[in-house]
Amino acid sequence: MFTNRILTFAIYFSTGFFIPVLSRFLMKFYPCSMHSYFGDMLKFYFNKNKIKVKHYNKKYNILKKRYFYNKLLWGFGYLLLFTAIDYLAPIYINKNYPLTFLFIILFLLGFSANIDSRCKIIPDIITFPLLMISIFISVYNTENKIFSPLFISSFDSIFSAITGYVLCFTLALIFYFKNPYSFGGGDVKLISAISAFIGIINLSWILCFSFIFSIVFLLIKKEKYLALAPLVFASFILWLFLKILYII
Repeated sequence: MFTNRILTFAIYFSTGFFIPVLSRFLMKFYPCSMHSYFGDMLKFYFNKNKIKVKHYNKKYNILKKRYFYNKLLWGFGYLLLFTAIDYLAPIYINKNYPLTFLFIILFLLGFSANIDSRCKIIPDIITFPLLMISIFISVYNTENKIFSPLFISSFDSIFSAITGYVLCFTLALIFYFKNPYSFGGGDVKLISAISAFIGIINLSWILCFSFIFSIVFLLIKKEKYLALAPLVFASFILWLFLKILYII
């Protein structure tokens, strides 16, 4: 029993620890649409003339340390997050609810947050699987009659994904005429994928929390633009625990 618990903690920590690693790997293949990602990856591995060069200097060593500390931060963050969900699940969530699916959703959201915070882009290689998994979870829950605070039907999932995409596409179009880069296509796809998992009604909570977080960060950092995915990721975690505890 103790060994299983240690193994579980190790998996939780590794999930977060490798997010910066995968993000760094994925950044080599921008633009990250599904077809271009796999095409660029194949070219990268089959290119006979590629040369690997490392610059061993003071700046490189500093960046290397920051990169390692960033991995530790994500690792311990996911260890605490998954452990908290695992602890609360038997009390507040139907015991048959597939927590593994929820952990995958949180991993992909964290993955998108890490990349968007660095590059201001959310790749299709993240948003499309997130959408497909969200719909699959709703179908799985519907077929197995699993009910929990996180449950939506398969019909609601597909309807919410389409509605979320249309609403956010319209919003992005409005923003485009004022600032073309303030609301991108990756943001629209991310919101649509989340809508497929939580439903269009719960999406309003995510957007509301994201708006509040954005105001706070803009006041603190005094920046003109913010990456959307980290705000959505933080808002999703807040919504998740409030929903599990039956507060909203």
